[in-house]
Amino acid sequence: MHRASHLVAAVALVTAVSGCSQGLSAPWGGSGPSAPGGDGTVRITGAGAFSQPAANLTQAEVARFRIGDRFFTEPWSVPGEGRSAQDGLGPTFLASSCASCHPADGRSAPPGAGDAAPILRFVDADGAGVALDDYGVQLQTASVDGVEAEGTIEVTWNETQQAYPDGTPYTLRTPEVRVTDEAFGSLAGRHASGFRTGPGLIGLGLLEAIDPADIRANTDPDDADGDGISGRASVVASLSGVEMLGRFGLKANIATIADQTALAYLLDLGITSPRYPEENCPDPQVACVRAATGGSPEISAERLAAVVFYGQTLAVPARTGTDDESVVEGRDLFNTIGCDACHIERWVTASHEVEALANQTIYPFTDLLLHDMGPELGDGRTDGVAGPTEWRTAPLWGLGMVRAVNPEAGFLHDGRARSIEEAVLWHGGEGAASRDRFVALDADDRRVLLHFLKSL
Repeated sequence: MHRASHLVAAVALVTAVSGCSQGLSAPWGGSGPSAPGGDGTVRITGAGAFSQPAANLTQAEVARFRIGDRFFTEPWSVPGEGRSAQDGLGPTFLASSCASCHPADGRSAPPGAGDAAPILRFVDADGAGVALDDYGVQLQTASVDGVEAEGTIEVTWNETQQAYPDGTPYTLRTPEVRVTDEAFGSLAGRHASGFRTGPGLIGLGLLEAIDPADIRANTDPDDADGDGISGRASVVASLSGVEMLGRFGLKANIATIADQTALAYLLDLGITSPRYPEENCPDPQVACVRAATGGSPEISAERLAAVVFYGQTLAVPARTGTDDESVVEGRDLFNTIGCDACHIERWVTASHEVEALANQTIYPFTDLLLHDMGPELGDGRTDGVAGPTEWRTAPLWGLGMVRAVNPEAGFLHDGRARSIEEAVLWHGGEGAASRDRFVALDADDRRVLLHFLKSL
């Protein structure tokens, strides 16, 4: 679809939505852990579980959500006859739409199991993130006609066989990354050893609405209490020019959903915006520079705002069976082995520009802080203030529905974990003590704890 027709379709969509219900989802009507997204929690399971508007939005807000959904999901056009690069993707890019990396607003598949290209960003000799003169900050694996893609990412998975103390076997795998078809010179020694896959998007606006002071209250960078957990806050520069608490991105290097959205448009789709008006074309890439014809940003402030609103108001699906004996027992085990030190269950949101997100009691199971997870999960790259082995505590809400939304999805930052169990077993560093306690459980207790995690 030509971009000019997007707006026509969106206007028609507003007209259609304004007189109807909120769609496939329905308010949960519960409270407490069974309603992890507060009043916005929806009652839905299956492939659409992560793609619903928060249940407490007004009809006008649902209409705005649907517009953002359209822009998020529909592929952008590749420039063709009668159109310039300003009308479409690129000139270089990773994906053709936001949904390519976040299928049905869930996690993407790891390499070898899906079509979305993983994200590989560049580092200097010390592992610090850097923009290379000839490649920029991130490897672009696709391009429009007449422009060279920067390279190809090849991933080989290496498996190791291990066993619990009771003899039950399990397998873990690690990725081996290689860049081929390098179009602008060798990247040997100039890129991170790891890569990133797309995370799920539910509840982002609720996380954005948590008071920064509440998040900072859980920091303990010097482990003053001696519990082995030393979470620290990430402070980053927002595009607004103000230093803010980083809480988005796998290493908490992004302050707001608006910042994250605009950056993803630029780096992953090659789409300029009022926040990032310059094309992503390093000077040595002559064909890319030539294709970047300049002019107005490719996505307007209004359209970008609609996608941001969409990201802020994606609902969290309800939980069922929270009072089941096995779920309660599994939650107790989760706390007993210390998982709750980082995966904090309950928060109350503060004020937010979207009223539906304010003053909500939520259950995301995260502290939004950085933790050293050890060399087992290190990716060789510093992001903002986060070192190569530091990661933001991942929210666990919706964990049990990840595979229902995308059967090929993996877990952890690079999709290496093929199950929730494998994700637990990969915990090192500050998570090692809890992992070791999990490993030491008997088979029945491990099963009960995993049953609890799948109930989230």
